[in-house]
Amino acid sequence: MRLFYCVELPEDVRATLARGTRGLRARIRGGTWVAEENLHITLRFLGEVGEGLLPALRDLSSAVASETAPFVLPLERLGAFPHPGRTRVLWAGPTADDAPFAILAQRIEEDVQTLGFPPERKAAHPHVTLARLRIPQDLASVVEGTTLPILRARVDGLTLMESELRPHGPLYTPVARWPLGA
Repeated sequence: MRLFYCVELPEDVRATLARGTRGLRARIRGGTWVAEENLHITLRFLGEVGEGLLPALRDLSSAVASETAPFVLPLERLGAFPHPGRTRVLWAGPTADDAPFAILAQRIEEDVQTLGFPPERKAAHPHVTLARLRIPQDLASVVEGTTLPILRARVDGLTLMESELRPHGPLYTPVARWPLGA
């Protein structure tokens, strides 16, 4: 199973992001846009995981979720990885790093390492991937010149998601969900 931890976005936030970026689709060529129903915030990608690890992943997720209070994550700007002048990934996210998100991501990171997963090379950065570009493009003017509607995504749950790669795009299926602070 190909798994990752994420925060699922409320339907209204996904719809607003999709509407807010429609105009960009015509301006940005050579990209694959994430389907509205697949918009989410990844906390930790795990990769291929044997089903034997699921009970341990469920246990650690339950503990992390119960010890984390719900919070609000602002999605207020457009950004690019690795940088706007050489965009491979176009995303929406907060203007500044978000402490509650960073704490949640760090807890998951620490716990999955105890199960034998290698450490992440980079710190988690809260963002919603909007598009992936096959060939890097200079989108600095797009990133700097696009105003997104300011969204406040309520983060009140943690999801372990399965990703099945298909020719028409990934199929995401929740394996388990945990409410925060329960």
